[in-house]
Amino acid sequence: MFDRRAVAQENSDATDVENPPCLVELNGISKAFGPTLANANIDFAVRASDVIGLVGGNGAGKSTLMRILCGLAPPSMGRISFGGVEESFAAYDASAAQRRGIRMVHQELSLCATLSVAENFFIEEPRHARARPGWRSAYRVAARAALDVVFPGNQIDVDSRVDRLSISERQMVEIARAAATPNVRLILLDEPTSSLDLERSRQLRDYVRARARDGLAIIFISHKLQEIVDVASRIVVLRNGRVAWEGKVTESSVDRLVEQMGGDVTTAHHKVDRVQSAENAVVSVGGSFVGGDRTAIELFRGEIVGLAGLEGQGQKDLLRAIFEQRKGAAAGVTRQEAASFVSGDRQKEGVFPLWSVLGNIAIGRVVARWALGTVLDSRERYIAEAAAERLRLDLSRLDSNILELSGGNQQKALVSRAVAAMSPILLLSDPTRGVDIATKQDFYRLCSELAREGRTLIWHTTEDAELLACDRVLVFANGRIVHELSGASLSEEAIVAASFSNQSRPDIRRHVGKAGHGASALRVLVDAAPFIGLALVVAVMIAANPAVASVFGLDLLLLPALSLVLVTEAQMFVVGGGEIDLGVGAFAGLTSVLSATWLHDDPLFGALAIAAAVGIYALIGAIIQSRKIPAIVVTLGASFIWVGIGYSIQPTPGGASPDWLTALTNWSILSLPTSIILISVVAFIGGVLDRSPLGVVLRGFGTNPPAMVASGWRPIRFALVRYCIAAMFSAAAGLSLTAINASSDINSGNSYTLLSVAAVVMGGCALTGGVVAPVGAVAGAVTLALIGALLGTLGVSSDFNAAAQGAVLIALLAMRYFANRRDEE
Repeated sequence: MFDRRAVAQENSDATDVENPPCLVELNGISKAFGPTLANANIDFAVRASDVIGLVGGNGAGKSTLMRILCGLAPPSMGRISFGGVEESFAAYDASAAQRRGIRMVHQELSLCATLSVAENFFIEEPRHARARPGWRSAYRVAARAALDVVFPGNQIDVDSRVDRLSISERQMVEIARAAATPNVRLILLDEPTSSLDLERSRQLRDYVRARARDGLAIIFISHKLQEIVDVASRIVVLRNGRVAWEGKVTESSVDRLVEQMGGDVTTAHHKVDRVQSAENAVVSVGGSFVGGDRTAIELFRGEIVGLAGLEGQGQKDLLRAIFEQRKGAAAGVTRQEAASFVSGDRQKEGVFPLWSVLGNIAIGRVVARWALGTVLDSRERYIAEAAAERLRLDLSRLDSNILELSGGNQQKALVSRAVAAMSPILLLSDPTRGVDIATKQDFYRLCSELAREGRTLIWHTTEDAELLACDRVLVFANGRIVHELSGASLSEEAIVAASFSNQSRPDIRRHVGKAGHGASALRVLVDAAPFIGLALVVAVMIAANPAVASVFGLDLLLLPALSLVLVTEAQMFVVGGGEIDLGVGAFAGLTSVLSATWLHDDPLFGALAIAAAVGIYALIGAIIQSRKIPAIVVTLGASFIWVGIGYSIQPTPGGASPDWLTALTNWSILSLPTSIILISVVAFIGGVLDRSPLGVVLRGFGTNPPAMVASGWRPIRFALVRYCIAAMFSAAAGLSLTAINASSDINSGNSYTLLSVAAVVMGGCALTGGVVAPVGAVAGAVTLALIGALLGTLGVSSDFNAAAQGAVLIALLAMRYFANRRDEE
């Protein structure tokens, strides 16, 4: 019997398979930046198991649309709905997007560079963290598993800091982190293969296909159109902020996509006949880069030389060796002419983010001049415009901030910098990473023009097809040049075959690591320097006066250092956020006054006053964050307020320490010096806070605030927390001043402000933020506090106290500088 209901159900099931329900739908999305319309009335829908290839030229509106989708930017107009239910953009932010299971891997990597790989996984998915010992283990396991699933055989150390990874490794970490999120339903991949070699790119595409079969939706943005055609199920082309074409991948091709994007399919990277002279060698490559009995390889004027091979096999090392002549000579590499370097890693070693486009281009010429020479804006603009025009960079944007440009246009500015510098040698490190086909075509044309003008281009790229534009290609394996291809032997197939033919020797990472034992030993010595310095100071004082080694002697020596130690820990947490607190010492002085007056006379009122002061201090963080005022300005102003309040309460030194407060510094356990116990407790508390999930979040905001916001963390909340921690340490310092001195003086903490900055730097903290060292900072503070006593022991006038402290700091910074140089080598 014919059952209409059964047939209808079957048809419905078939339709559901072909058109699963929408995960998210954008309707009528428009986004304006002043007069510029980045998105114009875009409709965009994503269904389960979709792999959408989103393509378009630089500035077409792809990144803007994706930022709206993941809650990082509201549209000027439009609607968003999930499962057919509309949601207001007023309540839709990065946190809301993440709750919906949306994750984005940005083109400019958004990891926190000073955190470890495992800690970055925590930042993305913090719900499984608990403030207890060993909490990182789950994230180590998760990070290792996620990396192995997406990129088998990656060998990335999950305990390594991200800034010590290569750009390709950082890209792998960010992709794996997004894919590992438990509730993820949609992943936005913005140029995910821009720094990956062929094998890693293939692994990613295989993973995308497998996850799509399980229902995960992926938006794959790439300028490598062949990858789009290979991996996508349907394609959306944006042009001038609008949808230019949309359809199934079977209805498209690379040539058709180029046409829809506004490119010229007849223009590709190709070799142009040029006249080269074998008599004009400008670079000689020998030493460890050729190895064995091979002779040095010479690179000539007017030649384009490509560097090929698997990722990390020595190509970038050669570029660095050529650019940095001192290192190059040691490695058997010399050059006869000036060189300019163009990096594909725009964020880390490319743009100057606070400067205009003009400033970023002109700096290439300015640095080559006499240091006291005159810089004329009109002259620099003329040269910059000429260079920018060669890459069709919009001249009306020269006065814009460099970060206002799309990634491809930023890269054009970097190449224009090298062109404007007129250097005879151009060193190109993956310069077309993450740029569109039109920009690449402009770049290929420029390369041929520059070579015809007599410049030498040495070009490393992760896209083997680009190397066909070269006159010669040097193929690397294990840190050495193993093949040289030119003429008829130069083909994409030959490059790939040569890249894989010499991989049986030890891995280059192990080779470099063995060569770097000296650098590692120096690094260990520098890291231990604060503790070695402290031990030497104490040893000298004990040698001069053996009574110092007694419990009484150590307390007499070290107890006065406790206040500086506490102020240093307060400063450390502020510095960890990339700021400096110029009011921390004054606040300690105010707390000392409050404790010797109000707390002594009326304990409850005094305690409430100190608590209120801590709360007000914490609000400083919110003011700095919400109003975007430099911390040194706000905290300097606050220091005047603290001092003024202190003078109004106690115009002259005096007051008295409460008995219970004095008692806190007059006790002992097992005959151990009280000072050492208290200082150790402070270091322990600082270390526990730093190693806790909260400490990781605070360091994350110190190294990459936009990445933290993109991961759903709220900056004002953690600015409050940061300054609250600093206030509590500083308040404890004020209490210790009163307890130790038995009275108070509003000026007693003034010198601690700058000393605390010196101590955190000595201890290994980074003033740029993101790196703190609680124990090292304590050692630095104690060392600085003991300098005066050491000079007295040696019979030197206390007038030299500040000079000696400065000399110790400079010596340690010099050691750290040379250690960093050795590590880079």
